[in-house]
Amino acid sequence: MSKFRRGDHERVHHEERLLSKEELDTKHAAALEAKSLISWTSPDRVFKARSKKYFVKVGLYGIIFILLAIVLREPFLVGVILSVMFVVYVLASHEPETIEHRVTHMGIVSGGRPFLWSEMDSFWFDRRGDDHLLIVQTHLRFPSRLIIILNSVSERTLLDILEKHVHYHEGPVHTLFDKWANFLQERITLE
Repeated sequence: MSKFRRGDHERVHHEERLLSKEELDTKHAAALEAKSLISWTSPDRVFKARSKKYFVKVGLYGIIFILLAIVLREPFLVGVILSVMFVVYVLASHEPETIEHRVTHMGIVSGGRPFLWSEMDSFWFDRRGDDHLLIVQTHLRFPSRLIIILNSVSERTLLDILEKHVHYHEGPVHTLFDKWANFLQERITLE
């Protein structure tokens, strides 16, 4: 298992003791083998096919910021801008893989990685474009949020199962970073 947890121990919400790394690994292995309450497949990320105009605008914005970085004598910033442009190109031009998601009595298994109920904080449903999303806030450092696309599963079915174990928010919970990203998306259109 990955070592991105906040510590070697994780608190179990129903009990007052801490689980050791070995106990957590055992629980994760058991969650992978647990019987599914509901399962579905979906892309591993939100994807929208982009036009040539989108890539031209990204390139022009990139060139403007690169020139600004050169004027300010920041050569490392040029490298960062080029890296961001490359990531934007890759994510916009390659379709995502399809992965399986399962909800079990022990937690959620997404893409073959188990997340126990004790590792989850809250959840809500959101929409991005035409996609319906299940967003789960976790207690882990990485990933701090699970974003799962719902194609063939109803929100009501998941709500009935998940709210027994995890706190439900009626609307999305936006962090300061989310608010800035939404603000920029509204003001700067690349399509």
